[in-house]
Amino acid sequence: MTVVSFRPHSVEPSGSGFLYGYEVDTVDSVGTTATVLTFIDTDARAVDGSSVLTRDPVTGQPLAVWAYPADPMLPALAGVTFPDRVVESLAALGIVVTAPVLSVAAYRPGKRAVVRLDSPEATLFLKVIRPDRVAPIVALHAAFLGQGVPVPTVLASRADGLLVLERVAGVPAGKHVLEFADDPRFVEQIAEIGRLTTSVPVSTPAQSDALDHGAWHRGTLRTALPQNAGEIDALYDEIERRRLSWIGDPLTVIHGDLHLEQLFVDPDEPWRVTGLLDIDTAGVGHPARDAAALVAHLVVTGQWHRGNGDEAEARACERLADEVTRVWSERAPLWADRLAPAVASQLLAHAGGQATLGTDSGRRKAVQLIGAASGTLWSRSRGEG
Repeated sequence: MTVVSFRPHSVEPSGSGFLYGYEVDTVDSVGTTATVLTFIDTDARAVDGSSVLTRDPVTGQPLAVWAYPADPMLPALAGVTFPDRVVESLAALGIVVTAPVLSVAAYRPGKRAVVRLDSPEATLFLKVIRPDRVAPIVALHAAFLGQGVPVPTVLASRADGLLVLERVAGVPAGKHVLEFADDPRFVEQIAEIGRLTTSVPVSTPAQSDALDHGAWHRGTLRTALPQNAGEIDALYDEIERRRLSWIGDPLTVIHGDLHLEQLFVDPDEPWRVTGLLDIDTAGVGHPARDAAALVAHLVVTGQWHRGNGDEAEARACERLADEVTRVWSERAPLWADRLAPAVASQLLAHAGGQATLGTDSGRRKAVQLIGAASGTLWSRSRGEG
């Protein structure tokens, strides 16, 4: 096939790298055209061993590259995208479905995918993860359920990375932000889930985050935006200075990647949280991390809404970010000053992803997120925006 054109599809931090998605338009020798969803992961952990498919022609950096659904880190993914193969796979696990309708509910390339299956018998969610994560994640679901956290029940699992999950009640929270942004009961529900999570018997570390990879993100962002290098260095220097005070802080069990897309709510009472998803990242970590991830994601989501002309949704996300910050700081006053550097590091990681897209829009969004990180670390006087 010949590449005709390509467009950025997505970008997100990936460990000590970024995971880029592109829509690639192709044409073959007989003139047949196709659009191939293609991903490039620069995280060194994702590209070791057999998953290294190419190298950056300029830097020589190894890269993992794949076309959906042939994800080299998720070998079970291709098999759950075809209805006839799904029927056979589930039958082998003792689950009978007929005439399944499949739709991709979520895809974090190289990490996990969730395919929704609707059939006359049931609605199920087929979660695909890395094979080495099957046993730990099955155990995590059992442990969270045992403490009353509303995570999905695992109905069956397979060694190649397939989990069959029961449908959780409710609807995705992200679609109802206007309805609960100003309802204090929503943040109270999140706080209660956080409290229950701390009681889950888990001893393994939570997935690493933007703070853990700060040096890599700093270098990437400076390279992409050299004109902002001074401001970027000042921000990271301040984050590291404040993080020194964290030494000796007590750790607890956290979700590890908390944001609105991980939460389901009651459609009739959107403030009521009915489900928590993707606990793959859960483990022992700093108690400020979940609140920081949620706040940063709300800021980025608000930016996305504003870019689409949805000002009401953008402001709702930002008000909710303020409320999460306020409530968490009041509930954990001893650790309240830990929140700002954790949020800022997340925002800067997102900024790096946008800046390295190489587009004017991406650079503009990156500069906005750098400004948001600055505003997080150093409060501004009234009227400065």
